[in-house]
Amino acid sequence: MTGPEMRPERAAAIRAMLVEHVRAEPVVHAKRRRRRVLGWSGVGVLAIGVAATAGAVLLKPTAVSNTEVVLCMTQDERGADGSYPGSSATIAAPGGAGRVADAVGLCTLMWEQGVFDEAFDPTSASNPPGRVPGELQACVMADGSAAVVPSSNVSICAALGLAPLGD
Repeated sequence: MTGPEMRPERAAAIRAMLVEHVRAEPVVHAKRRRRRVLGWSGVGVLAIGVAATAGAVLLKPTAVSNTEVVLCMTQDERGADGSYPGSSATIAAPGGAGRVADAVGLCTLMWEQGVFDEAFDPTSASNPPGRVPGELQACVMADGSAAVVPSSNVSICAALGLAPLGD
């Protein structure tokens, strides 16, 4: 049994349509690809612009507005729960409210006294001296209090989501 015969005119028309489709297809794909690349590039540029603006606004150097407390961090990274590891400190003053004028100095003193060592005993009359990190960076937390981070990286404040301390 033989299949239906195709007339030569119909075969020529199908061949012409196929040739036209094969010739035009790369152009259609190129246009589609170009639109897609331009669209995603625009989205990328927009995202970078928004991030840069937010970073400049939120993480611009600022001054400490809450001088009653300082967070002396023990690591240059946040905890798994987003908290900052370390200990808060203040300087006691008559009347109750303390004022910290030198956050880095206060945290350096705490490191020297060994407060952040695991063997530190707060009830002991004498603890061995601690080791002060090579460099400490001062940052400002969202509540306006100072945070001192043990790091040589001058941009550690931004990496931790804190504002750098302005002069």
